[in-house]
Amino acid sequence: MSRAPQAAQAAQALHSSARPQGAAGARHRISGSHGRDARSARRRTLPQLLFALAAERAQAPFLRAKRQGIWVERSWGEVAAQVRTLAHALRGRGVGHGDVLVMISENLPEIYLLEYAAQALGAAVTCLYPDASSAELDYIVQHSGARLLVAQDQEQVDKALALEGAAAAQLQTLVYLEDRGLWDYTDPRLLSLPALIASGARPDAQDEQALQRCIDEGQDTQVAVLCYTSGTTGRPKGVVLTHRYLTDNAYRLLASFEVPRDIAYLSYISPAWAAEQIIGLALGLMAPSVVHFAEKPATVQADLREIGPQFLLFTPRQWEMMDSAVAGAMLDAGRWRRRLVDWALSPAAREGWRGWLAERLVKRAIRDNLGLKQAVIALSAGSGMSAEVFGRFHALGVPLRNLYGSTEAGLLTAHWGGAFDAATLGRLLQVDPEVGPVLQAEVGDDDQLRVQGGSGFAGYHRDAAATAEVVQDGRYATGDAIRVTEDGEFVFLDRVKDLRLLQGGRRFPPQFIENHLRASPYVRDAIAIGDERRPHVTVLVNIDARIVGRHAEQLGLAWGTFADLSQLSEVHALLRQTLAQINARLDPHARALAFAAFPKELDADDEELTRSRKLRRDVIEQRYAALIDAMYAGAPSCPVEVLVRYRDGSQAHVRQQVRITPV
Repeated sequence: MSRAPQAAQAAQALHSSARPQGAAGARHRISGSHGRDARSARRRTLPQLLFALAAERAQAPFLRAKRQGIWVERSWGEVAAQVRTLAHALRGRGVGHGDVLVMISENLPEIYLLEYAAQALGAAVTCLYPDASSAELDYIVQHSGARLLVAQDQEQVDKALALEGAAAAQLQTLVYLEDRGLWDYTDPRLLSLPALIASGARPDAQDEQALQRCIDEGQDTQVAVLCYTSGTTGRPKGVVLTHRYLTDNAYRLLASFEVPRDIAYLSYISPAWAAEQIIGLALGLMAPSVVHFAEKPATVQADLREIGPQFLLFTPRQWEMMDSAVAGAMLDAGRWRRRLVDWALSPAAREGWRGWLAERLVKRAIRDNLGLKQAVIALSAGSGMSAEVFGRFHALGVPLRNLYGSTEAGLLTAHWGGAFDAATLGRLLQVDPEVGPVLQAEVGDDDQLRVQGGSGFAGYHRDAAATAEVVQDGRYATGDAIRVTEDGEFVFLDRVKDLRLLQGGRRFPPQFIENHLRASPYVRDAIAIGDERRPHVTVLVNIDARIVGRHAEQLGLAWGTFADLSQLSEVHALLRQTLAQINARLDPHARALAFAAFPKELDADDEELTRSRKLRRDVIEQRYAALIDAMYAGAPSCPVEVLVRYRDGSQAHVRQQVRITPV
């Protein structure tokens, strides 16, 4: 989970710089509640929960993964046995209380097994996004103090072997999960997963007693995970997630959403994100769930249809891409089919016999094609998303809800209990009374949200100074500018540091503009520009090449590269129409007066995005400074040259005359 908001913004609240009723000159406080049922983790560690459940439901399915086209299932009993074997193997490699394992991989059941095994020994894990660079890996290995690294395949092993200096000297064992391409690697630190398992397969009685003692003596205050932040404002910080934090946050969802037992969940969000640690690894034990893994990233959509999960957590970008996929499919459909879909998704077709007909002719088929046919809990978390996208999913019959929180403070608010307003973040979640006090939130005169309650914030790993900066009088300062409605629902304004003022002190909402632009199927990303030096707002747009390319083909247009496509006058006419519609919802001073389209896709490898696809505003504004200046100067175009870094380490320069279009 990131600090970034997880909801669409309320236009009225964003357009006005006035404070909401009750906030002027005084702090606005609001409290949550304790859960009303008794489904508590009762202060246990994740391995303690795992082994207790395995004893009760040994034959029930727990983990299901698709391998070579076939779904392979592991029961609770099998998972528990494999975790014990891996724990013995890790212990034989010197892993013990207070140690850290680094893992860099796609979502695989083996990652779950290794994490539970490490935690059974009192160790912690930290996971990286699979597209993390060698430099990112180097920093996290050193900062975490890890001596054992788990890599999925040859690509990740190569990153580990490229480490030099302190990080290379620190790593004693490199475990790889897939051996393709590694048969001629000779580094003595390399160890295959089967070899690791074999080393722990025959423990003696003393080893068994020692492992059981580690499990029994585990405390929920122990560190379970180090979750590194996105690093939007500097070096990533390792947020300490204890077992209590994970079970507390899983309980918040259990109590607030009444998650049924054995619910089918798709593990798709990387375990490098705290949300997957909470929902996949902790809630998977506490619900308990049946956790599914796609065969590979490229097959997720097809596997999603086969699974038909009941519980999904995606980032707004992923929901937006699903929404764009529907829009793209409609571009290829015939006129009468498009008219039928438009009718079925309209308010006129939501009641009585019209609703029945729309469901059977259109909605059910679209949900099935998206893999959402059985979804009963569908959550969006990670950054803002417009109410328009929410509205389209609800028109399809998908119960999409906002979920908001921060890595440090955990899950804070959601739409639960039946109420739903896509323009808000929802209400404070319920807390297990055995874990801590109810969640309490306070919005100060600076509009910043500060929270306390539940398991609390355990601090940053090896960074007491950074911890002290964000903890004030026992409250964690989120860095998010929030307003609270009369109904006690939270409305996200922006990151406090990202709130912008134009010349003359007039405020404008960058994320409102950006989120509504991303609601268009033609837009992948956008960044609104403006500050105290600027008289008005301008926008840089990253087009969705797949959807825009289809649109251009229908118009009979020709292009060769992404840069060519992004600068077509017909494409700019499409973007101008979208921006004009957004401008109509804004106060005159906050409207975008000009825009340009990036000549290349924004990329995390080029440091323009974080690994969770949040914009690095400072990097983008510095890299495209000449283009921004040209927009404010009223120029019709600007020559742009940017460096592109590819995953194989090669580099290339993109040179393009970038069109500037007035809105």
